[in-house]
Amino acid sequence: MANRILIVDDQPGIRLLLEEILKTEGYETVSAKTGREACDLVEEQDMDLIIMDYNLPVMHGKEVLLYLEEMHFGSPVIIITGASKESIEKEVDFPFVTDIIAKPFDIHKLKEMVNGTLVHSRS
Repeated sequence: MANRILIVDDQPGIRLLLEEILKTEGYETVSAKTGREACDLVEEQDMDLIIMDYNLPVMHGKEVLLYLEEMHFGSPVIIITGASKESIEKEVDFPFVTDIIAKPFDIHKLKEMVNGTLVHSRS
């Protein structure tokens, strides 16, 4: 069974790009455009990984992370952001956040990050 990855970004182009890339890597993808939608999906389905924009409408990325923490979410989260990685690192201190990557991101680096994170989370 393929790993299920939740992609959360309010920009449709980024969501579609990530879905396409990750599906070609053999992953099952689910997507959401708001933080609230992401939380609803996490309640309904098991996710092996979340790739999430930090600056989201309706429910900000930090609020989503706090919600995941309350749920004792056990899967890793990769944050993608238009802000600097350093500024987000100061705000985000959750054990399940495994990486932060700045936009625009290198597709090959993101694929390596996803593959490495999923391999590491299984061990």
